[in-house]
Amino acid sequence: MDALVAAVIHDAKNALMALDARLAEAESRPVSTDFATLRGSLARIAQELAELLTLYRAQQGALRLAIDDHDLLDFLDELALELGPPPEGIALKLDRAAAQRIGAWAFDAHLVRLALADALRNALRHAKTRVTLSLDQPAGGGIRFIVQDDGPGFPAPLLAGEEQVASAGGTGLGLLFARLIAAHHATPDGRHGRLELANDGGAVFSLYLP
Repeated sequence: MDALVAAVIHDAKNALMALDARLAEAESRPVSTDFATLRGSLARIAQELAELLTLYRAQQGALRLAIDDHDLLDFLDELALELGPPPEGIALKLDRAAAQRIGAWAFDAHLVRLALADALRNALRHAKTRVTLSLDQPAGGGIRFIVQDDGPGFPAPLLAGEEQVASAGGTGLGLLFARLIAAHHATPDGRHGRLELANDGGAVFSLYLP
């Protein structure tokens, strides 16, 4: 945990320094300011700190999920609003048809949205042309959110189950957070959520909730 905290603080510090440089440039050229990029930087910093705080609470035994029924179409709309427009040249598709078909599900919308937003931002950074978020209901029950891109895929060590704090272009916090949130979603009969990673024409991030 100490190594993760150090990595996240270092990453947040670098992001804040980059943001400060962009704001300084904006003061001299306000008309050309890329506010979407600035908002994206702020969102990334805020998300990393929120995820780190959640991991800390879990370590202290103080994490409590706010489980409630949520309309999946509304949930996707809120997720899209949080993400903002995708980078130029990348198409982002959210499976609203599946969300409408399934209707509603009980989960902690705030924490699951954080996990999916992180996965989608990572996919958008590595995709060549497209990123999709689809939903389905596996045969074993529950619901599955699938984030898929057409980029180079996950590194082999991650697929082999190696938990590395540092990874290319990030701290690895997002995957630790997603695993934690999935595992904390549970049913009275003992079924828990889980996270699965795979490569299939790109990276495939599957978040299962019971």
